[in-house]
Amino acid sequence: MKRTGFLLLLVMACLTAITTRAADRKPVQVILDSDFGSSTDDLFALMMLHHYIDDGLVDLKGIIVDREGEKNAGVVDIFNTYYGHPDIPVGLERNGVKNPRCFIPYNGICDLKDAAGDPLFKRSLDTSKLPDGYKLYRQLLGKAKDKSIVIVAIGFATTLSQLIESEADEYSSLKGVDLLDRKVKAIYIQSGRFESGDSLCGYNMRAASKQSAVFYDRLPASVDLVMSPSNIGDGMDYVPADVLSDLSATGINPIKAVYTNYTCDTGQRMWDTNCLVNAVLGDKEYNLSPRGWVKFVDKGEESLMLFKQDAKGNARYQLPGDSYFNQTKLMDIRRHTRITPNPAEYTIEAPQPQVTGDAAVAWAKPRLGQLVDKYMGSAGNKLDPDGVRTMLRPLGYVGLNAADYKDVVNLMVDSIYTTMLRKAIRNGKRDVVIVTGPPASGKSTAVKALKLSGAGVVYDADLSQGDALSRAINIAKREGIEKIKVVLVYNDLMTCYSNAVNRGKSSYRFTGLDELVASFRGNVGRIEQLFLAYPDIEIVPIDCSHNQGVTPVSLGDARAWKFDVDNSQLTGLFTAALQQIDAGEVRGYEIPGVVGNVMAIPGIEGYSELLARALDLKVKEYLADQR
Repeated sequence: MKRTGFLLLLVMACLTAITTRAADRKPVQVILDSDFGSSTDDLFALMMLHHYIDDGLVDLKGIIVDREGEKNAGVVDIFNTYYGHPDIPVGLERNGVKNPRCFIPYNGICDLKDAAGDPLFKRSLDTSKLPDGYKLYRQLLGKAKDKSIVIVAIGFATTLSQLIESEADEYSSLKGVDLLDRKVKAIYIQSGRFESGDSLCGYNMRAASKQSAVFYDRLPASVDLVMSPSNIGDGMDYVPADVLSDLSATGINPIKAVYTNYTCDTGQRMWDTNCLVNAVLGDKEYNLSPRGWVKFVDKGEESLMLFKQDAKGNARYQLPGDSYFNQTKLMDIRRHTRITPNPAEYTIEAPQPQVTGDAAVAWAKPRLGQLVDKYMGSAGNKLDPDGVRTMLRPLGYVGLNAADYKDVVNLMVDSIYTTMLRKAIRNGKRDVVIVTGPPASGKSTAVKALKLSGAGVVYDADLSQGDALSRAINIAKREGIEKIKVVLVYNDLMTCYSNAVNRGKSSYRFTGLDELVASFRGNVGRIEQLFLAYPDIEIVPIDCSHNQGVTPVSLGDARAWKFDVDNSQLTGLFTAALQQIDAGEVRGYEIPGVVGNVMAIPGIEGYSELLARALDLKVKEYLADQR
């Protein structure tokens, strides 16, 4: 059996075992303490926690948001409401780390609206009235049974340190440290590294090093401490494309909203979920170190966590597993992601009988939101119609039949482009770079060489036909983009042809002779038109002639580019194509891909017409053989 198949069977066996155990034991009484509002692993931990509640594995007593900001508590409220547990108490840190690093500002999902202008996600709490985090701790612990609570701490130690330093109040006559001693059984915390030669404490602990020192110095020895070092989650890479694929059958979903509205390809790993899984499913889920004592050395950003082995110690830490272990844990997270209370009405993944033309457009319209989401999950800030087209493989797109999907791709590109512009603006970027030129002229190479990837949006496409370029500029202006740069890329006709053939051989993405010629002719006078119509945009001409490199040139030099394809150039182009076919360099399915609808090219006459007919005959002979 293949290893992936074995993994699936293993996961299913684990699920059966979990379900059986859930019926035989009492749920774990959990308090979650997390720094929501920056890294997405917190969100997956919260999502899994809700599923554990549904499975009877967890009794969630409350959630502490230890990153300041009501919107961060609002994210928790959205999740609790979405997953059907709106009454879970929530506490908010109001005296914690000031302006901590924010990797992904996803608390903006609190402001998202639906088509009617109403909040996209339902809410249940007034976050302005939430208790301080340490106060909620005292309230929950004050009424808990002795040694009954398990704390999953996957954020800063700020609220925990405030709890430790708290005095008696209306909730308990005990000091905070004594509440921990009496009521808490164990704390599972994301911290440390404990690798050979590396004693750094991890980001969460050093970001609040003074409070972390209080927590580790004063934590009662009776509380079991299980640490999940950052290197445990380092090998669990849940990439955005996989997240959006797993959510493709989902309608509205808060994680989907995060991954489609914010740039999440920031090196995120599944660190925090390991604390939760260990706390709920037990120590058998991980290899743990021998017992010992942990000492926190406060050095700010260079703070250390030192571990001394001792059989009487209260502390242990998770040991890293191999790639098989990492994949097993990641597959379990992905299983949870696919569980949704809000399935989409349509699917975009299931193979269809071949659907083309108007029928493809009709298929895409009710699924447009899902298609946009899927593309956004892996695209970053770059829009490339060729990449958009690959999402149509379930409909029968194979690379050679791109013309059959022209209209549906245009529909999808317009929607994706608008979504990307709005996302860029939300992220504080109001600039767009539009890179255009003939097929296989070197546009993607220019993007890399000119280091354009830092723009809010990079639109890389052949926009030579009709008003496509003007339309792209006008949409950007309409959405509020303030700086528009148009990079015009030139390469000579024969080099573009050669590049297109080579690209087709490697990727099945061919450009027919008719498309190539139409693109060149569509660029005639383009620079003058842009200069007159849009005096406020930046025009950057780039010469890639003969693949000799990416060379910026002046507008004057660019006006001399030869885009007009005359009959003699057609003769040279057709001759090259025939020679490659006759020599066997282009053969089989490549022939119609390279030739395209050659007889539709305007201006063919004389010898070039004879060559065109010969090429057309080659295509017909190949197609006849396939029948």
